[in-house]
Amino acid sequence: MQQHILHNIRQLLAISLLLILSSATAAQPHYGQILQYAEKHNPTLLAAAKRAEAEKATAHVGALIPNPEIGTAYYWGDPAEVGIRWDMHVSQTFEMPSVLIRKARLRNLQEHAAELNYQVVRNATLLEIQQMCADWVYYHAITAIYTRRCQTAARLADLYKKRFASGDCSVLDYNRAQMHLADMQTMTTDAMLKEDHAVHDIRMLVGGDDYPAIPIEYETTIVESSFQSWYEQLEMRNPTLQLLSNQVETNNQQLQLTRSQWLPTMNVGYASENHTGESFRGITLGLELPLWSQQRAVRAARLQGEASQQELNAQRKRLEEHLYCMFHRHEMLIHNVKNLRDALRQYDSQTYLERALEAGEISLEQYLQQSDFYQKIELQIWETAHELEQLHLILYAVEL
Repeated sequence: MQQHILHNIRQLLAISLLLILSSATAAQPHYGQILQYAEKHNPTLLAAAKRAEAEKATAHVGALIPNPEIGTAYYWGDPAEVGIRWDMHVSQTFEMPSVLIRKARLRNLQEHAAELNYQVVRNATLLEIQQMCADWVYYHAITAIYTRRCQTAARLADLYKKRFASGDCSVLDYNRAQMHLADMQTMTTDAMLKEDHAVHDIRMLVGGDDYPAIPIEYETTIVESSFQSWYEQLEMRNPTLQLLSNQVETNNQQLQLTRSQWLPTMNVGYASENHTGESFRGITLGLELPLWSQQRAVRAARLQGEASQQELNAQRKRLEEHLYCMFHRHEMLIHNVKNLRDALRQYDSQTYLERALEAGEISLEQYLQQSDFYQKIELQIWETAHELEQLHLILYAVEL
């Protein structure tokens, strides 16, 4: 019985582990492996991480409580019969507990701001890398289309060269076939050059040459059911908005600190006075009244807080309106790509065109017109899919 129970426990643990791994894999971005490589090698991210560590350390520089003060003095009398005298005092200044609490909270907010600044840089850098990967996938697909078309154009040019030599076609058809080949070769070379440039840019962005392979297909995108529910989740994870919210909270704490600093500061100490044959020792107490040093400070802190709150509200509104348009265009592009792919899959006649040309059922011009039409559809599918991928990466950049 005990062995049976242990066996069931092991099975449950194994199932739980598989669920955890599968959920982690599902949550990984489409370009997850290359992004992991970039986080270890990208110079911008490495510098931003070091800067965040330095800013966190700077936030806690200095003590919350002022340093104690120690002083001594030595006097000699004139005339000498008066004798000598020396004094010694030790004192410590204490601020009110509310002031210390506000200062500690401000330090924590500064540390959190350093982390959020890094997250903003990280998201922007990783998004740029993903977009460059999406560009490479697009150029790679375009290169494949033109390469295939170039191979077909080469067979066509060779066919009409033989026909022209045997007197089976006119010089117009022969020249048209050769020009078509030259055009396809130029387009193929241009597409390959753009693909190479994309590879070069990716190499610079990720910070190395041995980065993982990039997927050659775009990830299947899913239409969200509701913009509002999707945006509410995104807003909570957006590092830029979080940074602005942190600034608002910092200004609020600064306002409370400024108000608390109107309270007096207490100074407690020990003093000793020694004269020839006499000595005096006791405790000293003092209060510092900030009657002039805090003038207009509260008003300035309040205005700063109001400005930060308005900036946060404006940024939220601007972001929501911008993403609203992108969200619905994202939906439209998903349907457009699907419709184009379904239509090409169902009504593609490219395999019959070459046969019809060789059999003399259609002219060369008709063949080229039909081929150009199908090429246009293929290019349009990839252009639309490329725009869709770029939109998708921007909309979900906060999940990186």
